[in-house]
Amino acid sequence: MWDALIEATKAFIIEYGYSGIFALTIVEQFIFPPPADPLLALAAGNGLSMWKILTLVFFGTVIGATIGYYLGKKLGHPVATWLFGKKRLKKVEMYIKKWGFWGIIIVGITPIPFKLVTWGAGVFEMPFKKYMTGVILGRMPRYIFSAYAGKLIIESKLLEGENLSALILGALQGITEFLPISSSGHLVIAQSILPNLPLNVSEMVTFDVFLHGGSLIAILLYFWKDWIVVLKEIGGMIKALNFKTDSLTSKLILGTIPAIIAALLFEGLISEKLRNLTAVAIFFIIVGLVYFYTAWKGRWNYREKITHKKALWIGLSQALALIPGVSRAGSTIATGVTLGLKREAAARFSFMLGAIAILAANVYSLLGLVLLKSNGKGDVAEITTRALPSLEFTLVGTITSFLASLIGIYLLMHILKKYSMRAFGIYLILGGVSILTYLV
Repeated sequence: MWDALIEATKAFIIEYGYSGIFALTIVEQFIFPPPADPLLALAAGNGLSMWKILTLVFFGTVIGATIGYYLGKKLGHPVATWLFGKKRLKKVEMYIKKWGFWGIIIVGITPIPFKLVTWGAGVFEMPFKKYMTGVILGRMPRYIFSAYAGKLIIESKLLEGENLSALILGALQGITEFLPISSSGHLVIAQSILPNLPLNVSEMVTFDVFLHGGSLIAILLYFWKDWIVVLKEIGGMIKALNFKTDSLTSKLILGTIPAIIAALLFEGLISEKLRNLTAVAIFFIIVGLVYFYTAWKGRWNYREKITHKKALWIGLSQALALIPGVSRAGSTIATGVTLGLKREAAARFSFMLGAIAILAANVYSLLGLVLLKSNGKGDVAEITTRALPSLEFTLVGTITSFLASLIGIYLLMHILKKYSMRAFGIYLILGGVSILTYLV
């Protein structure tokens, strides 16, 4: 598949050059061709001028997005008015005018078909200046990244080495572990499309353990003050020989139990049956819809106190994150918000709960790296070790995961202070549709 795509793209570059890039960039904005990114990457990596490419892409994006906008406005708006009526359409237009700008940026950065945005903005008559600003802020960083990445990768032959795959997987794990968009789902997608992933299934399981270890260290550092409170509580309870049932420690323990039970009972079955692109896409869409409900439900939440009942429900929702495509952070934060908690309070408890779950999973997995075989008499007859990735590959992935995790935690904590999870819902729904359309 990859070889055929690369050869077809190279043939297109040879045949049409800059004019082909310009034309494809225009039409990508308002009809449904393959994304222009592979063409930009290969063009930049095969000698075409970077500045000419980016200049043509900029003007192509503006022209194509303008055409899509006015097609939606002139053709789609009358149809939408006839179908839904002016009153209903006005309500949607108010919503689009308020949140559409961020939606355009999110869709512009991702590989989701941009026709949905250009036509939709015209249909619902989003202000053109605001719309075009969102288009440029969303599309151009993606195109610049694609072109420069192609140039660097092809010229330095990074794809022939292993460490690029480790870097990509580590960055994905770190960012998506804490942004509520499912780290496991994104790792499944990445593993299916990386051209030179040097790991077999057994090594990938082990590598995942180290990636999550990087995320665990980031949680411990970012919330160090909260962990000091927990350690003081534990120390006080040990000293007094009295377990305080109303402590943060007790709530974290209570919230962790469901995930441990679910992992012991169902992890193997889930990995076998649901670790595939179709399942990830379906759960992306389901979780995205849940986020819309959560955004509506938690509009006026003000509570910050975590009760034992809330801790248990949040813990039960954390168990669902065993399913690839269901975000651990997203499911727990959404549950907390639905139960009346402020978004920031739900996120803080979610991350601390996640640290314990990740630690428990890592300890269990690391113990499983050494498999003991008994001779039937109670003695160990043989010791075998599970396949391990190379040390350099593991270090690159783990360090990248740690750094990206710090960024992910910081971003989400600041996003949730002002905004709901609606934007992440849009991302997941469109992402799920894109996977079913292009990858399955």
